[in-house]
Amino acid sequence: MAIEYFIYTDLDAETLKRRAEIAAKGMQNLWEDWWVRDDLGPFHEEIMEEYGVDKAFRTSMGSRHSKGRSVEARGKLLEFFDSLPGRKLMLNGDSFVDYRES
Repeated sequence: MAIEYFIYTDLDAETLKRRAEIAAKGMQNLWEDWWVRDDLGPFHEEIMEEYGVDKAFRTSMGSRHSKGRSVEARGKLLEFFDSLPGRKLMLNGDSFVDYRES
């Protein structure tokens, strides 16, 4: 079974991808898969309103972790989240984890 996390940011796709690549290196595959998107879909703003976010994000980064290493993977993902500048939101699936303005 896999656990998916999603991070939404105001960074451009290239910057977020570069930062994610750096973070993923050396993790011994703690993140089984990860991806960056800059097409967040037509309902993105409506979905963000459910989390109290009144302005759409530019990009998202998703990651998939095996349940067996979820504690380690989540710890590294939280470190990555903390390192990102600016406004950001983290979800576990569709459950709220954290939101920061800066």
